[in-house]
Formats: sequence, C-alpha cells, structure tokens
Amino acid sequence: MGFTSGRGDCRLGFSRLGRGAIPTGFAEADQTRFRSLLALAAGSSYDGEREAALAAARRLAARHGMSLSEAARWGREPDPVREETPFERMRRARAAARAHAFRESERRAEEDRNRFRAAWEDALRRGLDREDDRRPSRAGQSFMWRSRRRLEPVQHATVLLNETRLPFSEIAEITGLDRYDVVGLKLKLRAAV
Repeated sequence: MGFTSGRGDCRLGFSRLGRGAIPTGFAEADQTRFRSLLALAAGSSYDGEREAALAAARRLAARHGMSLSEAARWGREPDPVREETPFERMRRARAAARAHAFRESERRAEEDRNRFRAAWEDALRRGLDREDDRRPSRAGQSFMWRSRRRLEPVQHATVLLNETRLPFSEIAEITGLDRYDVVGLKLKLRAAV
C-alpha cells in the first residue's frame, strides 16, 4: 500500500504523507526548535521575520502530522518532582523562620511608632509645651572627670620623674604643679640617691 522507489527496499507509507496521520510526537531537538520558532514569532518586531518563523513552525508541525495549535499544545512530560533532602528542608524552614521574625519585628516597630504618635498627639492636645520639655543645656559648663584613685600631685610627679623621661613641662601639665616645683622635686630626688 505504499510507494516504492527505484530500489525495492524503501517504502513510504501514507501515514507519513497526509494530514490525517496520527501524531507521532516531537523528538527533543524538534521540540526545542519548535519552541524557539514560536518564541521568535511572538517576540519579533519585523513582519517578514514573524511570518518566516511561523511558516517554519507550521512545516515542522506538519512533518510530525500535527497542526500548529496541536504542536504548540504537545509537550514533553514534566520532569519528575525531586524529593527535598533533609538539608534543603531545614534550610527552607530556617529561611521561613527568619522571614517570619523579620516581619514580626517590623510589625512591632510599626506598632511602637503608632503608639508614640498617638501619645505625642494626646500630650499636645492636653497642652504640652515643647519649650518646657527641654532639659537645661550644659553647653557652657565644663566638666572634668575626677578619679577617686588619683595620686597626690607631688607623689604623682615623683613617680613620673622616676619612671619616665617626660620633660618637666609635661609633668607639670599632667600633675597640675608649677614647672619650678617639678624641677625642685627632681633636684631633691637626686640628692636623696
């Protein structure tokens, strides 16, 4: 029932020639090519390119005994769903927990801001004066820390003279003594040795 070529071993069946043939499905390479042609036709801004891509897709579908719409619906079987490993499950759970904690933190911060705004507006309605709320400024006051473990100035100068090679002027500045007092202390220490 088929045509024979000049060589008797090659037969072409009717099922491969007509449109009423049973669809045989696409090979992997043909599926990829068909989808690429459809994507090109859909995304092209040139009419000629779009028409050429659709014509090539129709020819490819006809070669497999399908119309263009049948071939577009024809797809390969979806990849089997891979089961999650315990590590992936744990990583996904940790990510979800971090996202939840972040959302909760943001929600609490927003609630705090809203409570503060409400309290501030309530205080303003009751007559809170912004000038009365300010604390007295310490800008003009100088403040020095005073250690309770501070040495007497003379003892401190004695230690600095014995254990360092600082100039007399710096020792006088550190201890608060006069420079001449520091020099006199140094002379007394030399005489004691």
